[in-house]
Amino acid sequence: MKKRLILLCCLVCCATGMMAQHTIGEQQMQDCLLQMLARFTTYMKNDFQLCQEPNSVGEACGCFRSNNTMRSNEDGVRSNADMGMVCAFLCKYARDKAELPQGVSWDDVEQMAMKSLVFAYSTHKANRLKVCSDGRYWGSVSERDHVWESSLWAMSVAYSALFLWDKLSDQQHQYIYQLLKTECNYELERTIPTGYLGDTKAEENGWEVDVLAATLALFPNDPLAPRWRQRMYDFAINSYSHPNDENNTMVVYDDKRICDLYRGANLYPDYTLQNHNYFHTSYQNVVIQELGEAALIEGLTKNPPPTPYGREGTHPQPLPNGRGAWSDSSAAKLNKLPSRTGGVGGGLHNCREVCDSVLWWLALSDGELAMPNGNDWSLFLYDQMTSYSTMACMLRDADALMLERRAFEMIRHRQNTTPDGSWLPRSDIGARRMGVQAHRVMMTWLMHHVWPTGDLQPTKWETFRRRYSAARLLPSQKVVRASTPHHFTCFSWSEGLKSYTGYFAPHQTGEFDPRKTNLIVPYKAHNTGNLLGWYEVEGRATNAVPAAEPQFELDGDRWTVHGHLLCNDGALDVRFTLHSTADNALVYTDTVRALADCTLLCEKGGLLAISEDESTSQHRRYTFGPGRVSIDDCVAITVSPAKQMKVDAPRDVNSVLTALLYTSYDDRPRHCRKGELVDCRQITFQTIW
Repeated sequence: MKKRLILLCCLVCCATGMMAQHTIGEQQMQDCLLQMLARFTTYMKNDFQLCQEPNSVGEACGCFRSNNTMRSNEDGVRSNADMGMVCAFLCKYARDKAELPQGVSWDDVEQMAMKSLVFAYSTHKANRLKVCSDGRYWGSVSERDHVWESSLWAMSVAYSALFLWDKLSDQQHQYIYQLLKTECNYELERTIPTGYLGDTKAEENGWEVDVLAATLALFPNDPLAPRWRQRMYDFAINSYSHPNDENNTMVVYDDKRICDLYRGANLYPDYTLQNHNYFHTSYQNVVIQELGEAALIEGLTKNPPPTPYGREGTHPQPLPNGRGAWSDSSAAKLNKLPSRTGGVGGGLHNCREVCDSVLWWLALSDGELAMPNGNDWSLFLYDQMTSYSTMACMLRDADALMLERRAFEMIRHRQNTTPDGSWLPRSDIGARRMGVQAHRVMMTWLMHHVWPTGDLQPTKWETFRRRYSAARLLPSQKVVRASTPHHFTCFSWSEGLKSYTGYFAPHQTGEFDPRKTNLIVPYKAHNTGNLLGWYEVEGRATNAVPAAEPQFELDGDRWTVHGHLLCNDGALDVRFTLHSTADNALVYTDTVRALADCTLLCEKGGLLAISEDESTSQHRRYTFGPGRVSIDDCVAITVSPAKQMKVDAPRDVNSVLTALLYTSYDDRPRHCRKGELVDCRQITFQTIW
């Protein structure tokens, strides 16, 4: 009966598309997280397949399918490791608390957990009990024989083993030990990478911390444990490493100071980072999750059973959790600490600074982090939830707790749009995305399980918004943003993967409506995208390059950017101003001249990418008038001089069905002479509800 009540509670809030996000308590969220993962077992069971042959010692095994099923690469190994870990977690924590969907039994879940774990350790280079489908083994065993990211996959295997420990034989414990030992010994040989131009090493160093912490938690008395521990601190300090660390004399362990461990910066001076050659908010936050998961596994292994080199006896000094606590990190003790201490210890090094300097300035009212440059994977994942959980549970951050609750609601809402419990209908990378998202939902539950936040009140949204309302420029990335009571606005002048685009997101309070908060989709194309749009010119590529440095002006809650672009292989000169007001308007003005004789085939200006998706609204209402359009009585755009407007049919854009609305559209060919004025437009975007 209790499980049925939990299931009913988890479904009722999303039935109408409206969510009272600020009222949910910790226990209710925990119950719902378990039920969400239980619902995901339909997807996992449909995705699982048995191996035709056992491993070389006769153990039956199986694997979760992916785009590269049973192969030794990231897609094959990570997909299997993450979903196997989630099954193992459910076996340990959810049997009496969650209800499985029809067609899935607890025996199914346990078999998937056990057989996928057997496949994972059997195909690792340390054990070589079964070859992957591509004829190789996975994993890193030395500087000469390593695979990028294998430590991240190994960390999921370690968590699976922890959850299933009492069901594993002594020999299986040994296989896990050999796998983790070789991964950690590789960490002793390799260089610690740094660098922040285009391709930060922050995230990569963060997952090296994870495998070292997991191995120390499971096998703390190994003869090499002291060296693994030192290396763990090295990687932790050099995850969110900042130029200031070079002179930071804080002692991390023994007599080692941060400046002694610092290898180089992975963050820009303003605490931003780049990955995939641009400012990428998913990578900006994920290091917090990684460092949190490293501290978490130590918190889960307080009373471990004995094993060879194993988990008996007194634990050596573990990774600090970031709140000034080291080895005895019980929830009771930690919860007595002040709410905003820590953040510069070896555990959550610079996490506080990244939040206060960057992330909180990009947080939206639904818990999403704004993406001024868009994203190169599925949108509206809210995959930063576990970073919020880390800050809330370990650093007692009330802002993070509020954002976590909102992100949780949106993940739950989107899962309820799928029939099989998958996290979104159109995954960019198939099963691997499903495994990663389930991984994060699971880790959020565990964070609250180890470090409850029942005595911590989340910040009220409007209090948070006012604190971060002022216009702010992230100078290293040339990103400007502001937050008014009506909406969040941003614009990016990206010089890595060149892009000159922005967007705005309506803000909401009280009952939350996902149809409105995600109405506008972050979108870039042809070096521009939302707000500016582009021209198509005969015989010329559709592109834009800067003719001059942008000029940013900040004034309280208002910002202005002046830009100068050469477009369409230099055929057009576009000079524009974008002004974000202190209330509800974003005003774009431009002057466009021809720099050569050319023929304009189509004008597609004043662009907004509009979601028409299962998780937002599949039936947007566009109301057109002369030089004006409104969308769902939420957003209005006015254009002067008035032109045609056009809405393209929805298409999949980063897993969201998205329609492109051109508010200044003209598909009549125009012949322009060099020096001729092509357009002089003013487009005002407003939130109106």
